Amino acid sequence: MPVKVYYEAYGCSQNIAETGMLAQSMGEIVEKPEDADVLLIGTCIVIRHTEHRMLRRIEEMKKYGKKVVVYGCLPSARYETLPPDVTAIRTWELEKAHEILRIPNSPMDEVYTMDRVATIPIANGCLGSCTYCITRLARGRIKSREIGWIIKMVKKSIDMGMKELRLSAQDTAAWGKDKGMNLATLLREINSMDGNFRVRVGMMEPRETMSILPELIEEYSKEKIYKFLHLPVQSGDDEILRRMNRGYSVDDFIQIMREFRKDIPELMLSTDIIVGFPGESDESFENTKNLIKEIEPEILNITRFSPRPKTPAFRWKRPSTNDVKRWSKELADMHMEILKRKNEDMRGKTVKVLIPQRGKRGNYVGRTDSYLPVILKDAILGSFARVKIYDVRNTYLLGEIIEYL
Repeated sequence: MPVKVYYEAYGCSQNIAETGMLAQSMGEIVEKPEDADVLLIGTCIVIRHTEHRMLRRIEEMKKYGKKVVVYGCLPSARYETLPPDVTAIRTWELEKAHEILRIPNSPMDEVYTMDRVATIPIANGCLGSCTYCITRLARGRIKSREIGWIIKMVKKSIDMGMKELRLSAQDTAAWGKDKGMNLATLLREINSMDGNFRVRVGMMEPRETMSILPELIEEYSKEKIYKFLHLPVQSGDDEILRRMNRGYSVDDFIQIMREFRKDIPELMLSTDIIVGFPGESDESFENTKNLIKEIEPEILNITRFSPRPKTPAFRWKRPSTNDVKRWSKELADMHMEILKRKNEDMRGKTVKVLIPQRGKRGNYVGRTDSYLPVILKDAILGSFARVKIYDVRNTYLLGEIIEYL
């Protein structure tokens, strides 16, 4: 009888995929904790609230009286907070997790899938030393996974019928720099492979992106790569970026965007902002607002600064809570206005989409080449289709299928 495994995963797409790979290697996945022999939780600790939530959830899982395995950033960076009676697996131990758990199957032989989407974690760690980031402590310095392993997982995913391949990492732009290679090399390999699929490249840090920009844009311009760029800027003020130790200036970030958009005008930009970092003022926040007005991102992830233990910024003096709330709201409101205008421009247009996954309430989610989400009432999963946009919302489009391609 196979071991029955119930699992939950939190945080970034990399952590969710790695937890899923681990769960699959452990045994048969079940839907309810009471039906399982082992409970697995993949943890995130990017902000204080999330860490507390993880610890509460571990205690709740223990009440089932089953073996509890804790994976991810919590045991990696905050091992001392874990209960003594759980089995901890740190992020850098994923490759040998089967040895720790004494099971026959390696998680590195598994592909994490959802509908027609496969997520492939291509590296662990980063090359940065941001003063606020606990994730760098949890995942360490960059350790790229071998290109042969990644290509094998891509082929396996395609053979399984996957149509959207997500390459994930803490910083995908850093992939290969510890092996004398770079991300453009990897994308070139994938672009040359047979099959009708699309690749979504995960988050890239600006500092590492700058060093490979021309060849990266060349690979991005090819059909198989979604024109989607997740490039977190974190602040539009150079002094705040210096205090964060981000390793680039606002002008550097703008230059990356200009180069991308010059060759790929339809590019969809996702970026991140930390509001309320120590030292931020009305003046520096105004610089951030001006940057967002200039670059007009389609996705803007706004996070209020959360001091994390073991980081340099942990005890630095922070702006007032009222200021941080006001700034967050101003930024969110401004971004909504950008989205309303941009999405309204899509009304009535006909676009090509890939339909890789189901949505809510029985709907399906199509993705344009720029990764814009189009909600469809009825569709064939994994197909390409021509779609007419008949209505728009702030964060997605509504379409109807004209024909399958």
